[in-house]
Amino acid sequence: MTVQPDPAPLSAIDLTDASVWEAAAPHGWLDRLRRESPVHWHEESDGPGFWALTRHADVRQVSTSPGEFSSYVGGPIRLDPPEGGLDQVRMIIIGMDPPEHQMFRSIVSRAFTPKMIGQLESALRSETKRVVGSLRGRNTCEFVSEIASPIPMWSISELMGVPQADRHRLYELSHALIDDQDPEVSPSPEASTEALSEIFAYATAMAERERARPTDSLTSRLLTAEVDGRRLSDLEYTLFFMFLIVAGNETTRTASSQGLIALLEHPDELRRLRDEPNLIPTAVDEILRWEPPIHHFRRTATVDTRIGGQQVAAGDKVLMWYAGSNRDPAVFEDPHRFRVDRSPNPHQSFGIGEHFCLGANLARLSLRLLLEELVAAVTDIEIAAPPRRLHSNLINGVKELQIGFRPR
Repeated sequence: MTVQPDPAPLSAIDLTDASVWEAAAPHGWLDRLRRESPVHWHEESDGPGFWALTRHADVRQVSTSPGEFSSYVGGPIRLDPPEGGLDQVRMIIIGMDPPEHQMFRSIVSRAFTPKMIGQLESALRSETKRVVGSLRGRNTCEFVSEIASPIPMWSISELMGVPQADRHRLYELSHALIDDQDPEVSPSPEASTEALSEIFAYATAMAERERARPTDSLTSRLLTAEVDGRRLSDLEYTLFFMFLIVAGNETTRTASSQGLIALLEHPDELRRLRDEPNLIPTAVDEILRWEPPIHHFRRTATVDTRIGGQQVAAGDKVLMWYAGSNRDPAVFEDPHRFRVDRSPNPHQSFGIGEHFCLGANLARLSLRLLLEELVAAVTDIEIAAPPRRLHSNLINGVKELQIGFRPR
């Protein structure tokens, strides 16, 4: 297919515009940047500008070179944290560099090994069956709130030891905190601040309960863990708790919702998945490639260096756009085609290197079980109303997905 030249200047591309991402990932822009300016200087109205990366190899280079490209210096998000906020970001593993990152990561990494996640599979399947089973006797549902949200919140809550009665409120708080670009989810800066305060208070109360009656939960592990010969401070523990709760439910809920949309928009692939359920594991990774739950992460250059032949100065912000790198034709054959049998599939949606997603094994398991149970429980699924996506250039979220179906 011949690509028609775009007469608009590259400076007209604005990847910071959340309303663009709310409509859909701007693949026309990302493809053009990858062709014409793969390491592209992008102006921003609310900052000094950044380098936008859209090639797979460049994202890999930055992700696997923490000495040159730091999470610690400026944090992992495009905008610099408010005054005093950077110190707190640096207490969370996504805001750390080696060697501190590895020391803190080791505290929780054993809870997310394939062996440990495998031990959770039976209980998670039962919970998934229960949630999907709520569709019996019905022909419509709102997929995000009724199906996609409860399952990952159950998983991370089980690991953290959060009581059943508290889980929905923690879900609401984490949603308001991380999705604060969307005025419907978090209508004001005060709403996000209040959510943060309530999560902090809840984490403190959890700590008091766990100290009084220790369990084998991840919360107890955080409270008793030692890093470099000392235990976590109260603030370090609280920030770690908050990060795990937020990250544990937000990204998997997003992947589940976007995954169903992708399958419904490609009915031949959904039909193939029904006929060949052994393809579900590869379909999970194709969903993650097709719609990465996180649009971008940031690093800050610590030295004058080069990315893909482009000179980058110390102190420059570098943003890795996963929707671009995941459709790089140098790596993926026919990258704009959704294929449930795609293999190999070296997508970058879980990150690479030091910051590879801790919960990748759990996310893959959750998505696999949901697809298995959903395909077994219902048929003739269709989108009943246009999906409502999150107003965000950070989180690739879906706020509402109305579907119709016929129970099997």
